[in-house]
Amino acid sequence: MSSGLGDHSSDFSDYANWSLEDWQGMEDDWCEAGEQEVAIKVFQTCLFAAFFLSGVAGNLLAVATFAAKRRRSATDTLLFQLALADLLLLLTLPLQAADTNVGWIFSAPACKATRAVYAVNTYGGLLLLVCIAADRYLAVVPARRHLRRRAPPAVTAAAVWLAAALLSLPEVLFSGVVGTGGAAYCGTLANARVKKAATGIAVGVFSLSFLLMAACYGGIARVLWAVGGGAFGGWRRQRTLKLMAALVALFLLFQLPHSAVLCVKMARPLCAPLLEYVTRSLVYARCCLNPVVYVLAGQHFRRDALRLLRLRAASP
Repeated sequence: MSSGLGDHSSDFSDYANWSLEDWQGMEDDWCEAGEQEVAIKVFQTCLFAAFFLSGVAGNLLAVATFAAKRRRSATDTLLFQLALADLLLLLTLPLQAADTNVGWIFSAPACKATRAVYAVNTYGGLLLLVCIAADRYLAVVPARRHLRRRAPPAVTAAAVWLAAALLSLPEVLFSGVVGTGGAAYCGTLANARVKKAATGIAVGVFSLSFLLMAACYGGIARVLWAVGGGAFGGWRRQRTLKLMAALVALFLLFQLPHSAVLCVKMARPLCAPLLEYVTRSLVYARCCLNPVVYVLAGQHFRRDALRLLRLRAASP
């Protein structure tokens, strides 16, 4: 995540003593939005408002539905954690929308907290999808069923959040606020090497997550194809796998463009603010659409969600 309409990086060993003019004087690292600024503000504000309203409502329903289940499978527990990660990520949108339009008007701790929530929940969401794929793989692939004695889902989820927190340390340690009033900027205040390392971590986690999920679901697909009735018959008998496949498809569709932009930025300087904002916004679209996938592809989730809504409607 990057707050404000610019992407700044330089040697910030004494940035706390800089004025905004000093900051903006770093010509080599300053990327102005220029004529795209109005388009970015309108685009992001409207999109974030829609994402916030729909995504928070959908993920609250998902969290409540999974939490209300008396008997939760390992996949249910991990999906609960994924919905929670998506919900927390969406809750940062009002702050980001305000930042885009009027600058960072909040405190420095709020800046650190916002960037930390974004980073931790983004990494957490990716790692949870990998864990879900691995869980389905162990459940379906006969040659691996002897490995089913594994850590409880709660322990797995705790390990995921710990790993996500460690991966997010660059965002937490080097984020801060420079400038005052409407011209204040909340972002990563570090030299180019640190910033490139943080980008490399993001791209690396995405790439590794994709490879692991591809390996797991590829193994599952081979088993289902070998089962009587062909692949389509296997898919009908594995409703949970439909849900998992849909979640992975959303992951690729909405996470890949932003990761591609990050790769280009690692390879060479890139000043395309509108492109960065559009691809970054797609990440939030994934958070909004995950609950829709739960309803459309998850038969048990749909039944449990409807039961929960009926109970809420019937209660005084």
